[in-house]
Amino acid sequence: MIRLQLNLFLIVLSVITLTSCEFKDVKLENVQDFEVNSLRGGKLDATINLVLSNPNSFPITVKSGEFELFSGKKSLGDAQLKKAFKINANSTEVYPVQLTGNMGDMITAGLTGLAGLLSGKKPEVLVKGELKVGNFFIHKKVPIEIKTELPMSF
Repeated sequence: MIRLQLNLFLIVLSVITLTSCEFKDVKLENVQDFEVNSLRGGKLDATINLVLSNPNSFPITVKSGEFELFSGKKSLGDAQLKKAFKINANSTEVYPVQLTGNMGDMITAGLTGLAGLLSGKKPEVLVKGELKVGNFFIHKKVPIEIKTELPMSF
């Protein structure tokens, strides 16, 4: 009888603990800066400064990320998160995020962007993908889709 009560107590405690650990989505506020560290043979190594909001009362670790970059309807290529990073609790902060990727059509789209830069316009880029975030045993995929002007530095 005591064993049954103990098992029931553990089940109830587990359910309460796991439901209270549900976290709200991390929000991508905007892209503050995009710096190309190197671009050789269609391989991109870049740092993108993201303004991220974490509405939760605990820090969240971004474990991985997969993105596709578009200029208009033209795909620039894909990018992946180079290393995991932690987003502080109850905060909106800038995080430098290391990306690597394949930029097969970057040159074609880059010429269009260069023409825009010469006319005084910053290139607009659509970033689509998802971040895999988590805290201890709870993990979640957060969809990302943002269209932004791309402040660039080389």
